[in-house]
Amino acid sequence: MPRKQTKKQLIYFLTFVSLFSFLLVIAIALSPPEVKDSFLWRKQSTGLLFIFVCILGMVSVFFPRQCSGMFHEGDKKGSGVSGREREGFQRSSKVLGVVLTHGHHPECQGFRHHEFRVGEKSYCVACMGLFLGAVLAILGVFSYFFSGWLVGIDGLLLIVFGVTGVALCLLQYTFLDVHSGLIRFSINAFFIFGMFLILAGIDFIVQSLTLNFFLILLFIFWLFTRILLSKSKHEEICQTCDIECNNNKSRSN
Repeated sequence: MPRKQTKKQLIYFLTFVSLFSFLLVIAIALSPPEVKDSFLWRKQSTGLLFIFVCILGMVSVFFPRQCSGMFHEGDKKGSGVSGREREGFQRSSKVLGVVLTHGHHPECQGFRHHEFRVGEKSYCVACMGLFLGAVLAILGVFSYFFSGWLVGIDGLLLIVFGVTGVALCLLQYTFLDVHSGLIRFSINAFFIFGMFLILAGIDFIVQSLTLNFFLILLFIFWLFTRILLSKSKHEEICQTCDIECNNNKSRSN
């Protein structure tokens, strides 16, 4: 019980800090500090770092347990092959000898909106949304940070849209109860692309390499918070499920 209480307190803390950081980002946009850098390669350095983070995220999409092992309790050994795979639905594929996981939710009513199927393969809705969002964000980085394209609209508007996207993704695990797979997919895609909008908007307004790097660290914090909120939501679903599976066994031990 104390362990669960500590985890709950951590989730509350991370959510509060995230909400506060949204206000901080908007405050910076409304009242930009005079910290403009004279560094010639500000945009290119920012773009490269953000692309690097996006690529790491895209890779982790296909290695969910290996890359977020700290969030998974119980015996991972028994979770490698699911009932769905035994029934013929592939949750992983081998590409050039590397096993890529593209589906990882239990086969039960509580998770029916968390995955979609294409042929004989099952894919995680949220992970595929995050992957698409990262692809769109990288395209945005090339268009703004490398191609010399100037933002044609108010930078503040970009930031508002970006914060909205990130906030919606975090709120879906706390105050929203999303049952549509398409909406879940879109929200997660908007989560990553929203980070690019924030980064481009702040860079356009403030023009500070230091602030850009701070924002990227903040993005990583938001992603960490999202993973923990998602894990907590999955545990809640499993606690209300009567179907016997590896997930419920690991929680009862």
